[in-house]
Amino acid sequence: MKKTFILFISALFLSILSCNKSSDPSPTDSGVDIEYQENALILEESSSDPVIAIDTTNQVYTFAGSSFSSEPMAGQTILVPGKHMRKVVSVSKSGDNYDIKTEDAILTDVIKEGEISWDVAPEWDQASAIVIDGQIEVPIAKLRRKGPIEVKYSSGGIDHSIKIEPQAVDGKINSCKFTFVMAKKVGGSATAAFTAEGTVKLPTQQTQIGISGGKLSTFKSDNKGITADLKLSLSAAGTKSGSHSFKLPEVALKIPIRFIPTPSGPVPLPIPVSIDIGIQFVTQLTMPDVNSSATASSEVSLSADAGFEYKGSSVSTSGSIGKNNFKDGTFDSAAFIGSPVDIQFGVAFPRVGLNIAGQEVAYIHTGFTTGSSLEWGPLCKKGYVKMVVEGGYELKVLGQTLAKDKETFAEQRKEAAQDGCS
Repeated sequence: MKKTFILFISALFLSILSCNKSSDPSPTDSGVDIEYQENALILEESSSDPVIAIDTTNQVYTFAGSSFSSEPMAGQTILVPGKHMRKVVSVSKSGDNYDIKTEDAILTDVIKEGEISWDVAPEWDQASAIVIDGQIEVPIAKLRRKGPIEVKYSSGGIDHSIKIEPQAVDGKINSCKFTFVMAKKVGGSATAAFTAEGTVKLPTQQTQIGISGGKLSTFKSDNKGITADLKLSLSAAGTKSGSHSFKLPEVALKIPIRFIPTPSGPVPLPIPVSIDIGIQFVTQLTMPDVNSSATASSEVSLSADAGFEYKGSSVSTSGSIGKNNFKDGTFDSAAFIGSPVDIQFGVAFPRVGLNIAGQEVAYIHTGFTTGSSLEWGPLCKKGYVKMVVEGGYELKVLGQTLAKDKETFAEQRKEAAQDGCS
């Protein structure tokens, strides 16, 4: 039986983490027109989730038996509108329920013909969870509170402090102040510290997906208007000798798109979609002995646009840096004669990821790195700062077997020679 689901979208303003409510958005027309596959199992909307439990290790979903008119079969795809999309591997009865071993599903398992599009302007007033290294650490109930969000945790021997303070600009809460601090004691009393602070404005995220004859025909995802102003600083002294690459976890603020506002009220979006606003850190520390030290501080700002488009059989990319500004930094390092020093710290924020059915389809991020080094023969102390706009895609969940790829849209670097460098 064919099932058709038609939605008309006025506007979609998403949000994360704030105490204020944004003003109603002005309408922006776009839409979704879907014809489901005959073999897809589309569970009806209800007040409760038909999924009773999830074994994430074995990918076994326990469904309420009353959700189905007959027992699901291997090869079918189950869609719980806006929440779950899984392909059936095997089924066993558990009382009145079904324990269903599943695997990742692709969108063309569910949709035969259709067009899906949205125009998302994220704002910082609501989130479903904070996700750390792919695991949900803080659920939505703990995030719904007044004031800025502050998270402190330890990972890999490093103490992390994350603070985000939403700001209202022109009636919208899509800007924020942020402070990220990482600190590690190495070799007892030795200390390494890394800090990133500044302001960020989230981009408008536009997506279009077209499916024809059960195959992906078009996919386009653009992020417009990313802006960031930040200061990076680092210091290390008295650390044990050698080269160290600290593991700094990936952190993301997850926002599900479950409902679309329309003039007649919110309408459920049938496929599970979320946007993750992520933070990534990288660092490298090379210190020859406990008498070595290094510091660096730099300020950068940029604006950028970037996106991907699939049409026919290939993916094209577009991206550019608009405003870009490197402010003079300060850099210093010291060590015994002949001993080199190199210390680097970088942060990617915001990292805007588009997820369908729990699988990342595409992402864009702005990245910033600063470093300080000491070289010998001849003596050279110098520092550098770099900004980059990068992104990647993997279209498997859309039914296209293109290998995943990564693109550097734009990159700029500035070096600041200090002492003795030619």
